[in-house]
Amino acid sequence: MYASLDDFKLRLKDHYEQIYSDDDGVVDESAMIDDLTEAYGVVNSYIARRYLTPVTESDALPLLRACQLALAGELAWSRVDTDALPEKVKDAAKIARAQLKDIASGNITLPAATVESTSGAGGAVIVQAEPPVFGRSKMGGF
Repeated sequence: MYASLDDFKLRLKDHYEQIYSDDDGVVDESAMIDDLTEAYGVVNSYIARRYLTPVTESDALPLLRACQLALAGELAWSRVDTDALPEKVKDAAKIARAQLKDIASGNITLPAATVESTSGAGGAVIVQAEPPVFGRSKMGGF
């Protein structure tokens, strides 16, 4: 994952207790991890078009962490019994998706990340064999 549970708690500030607490006031961290994991999958689904995933290069991680946290925040707020997500949460998720689309299309390059081959062509194979037994010159008259 690009973001940790602690990163997610910091992103949600005091709201994580409100969002993820059950009726007894106990925070369900497994639900938080589910949202983080889903956001991680979304991030990788975009960037896998151009890069080997998961990306591990430290220079690329801050952007991917921010995208994962923005998408996880949107998932978190969708658990709340209100009709509307906070505008800043919507905006952050929208920006994250736009950045991920730009990464997938090549408009944004992840620093130091390993680029996935997009040629679709395989490597060359050289085969050495005996000269053909049957050919045009030897098959005349048949």
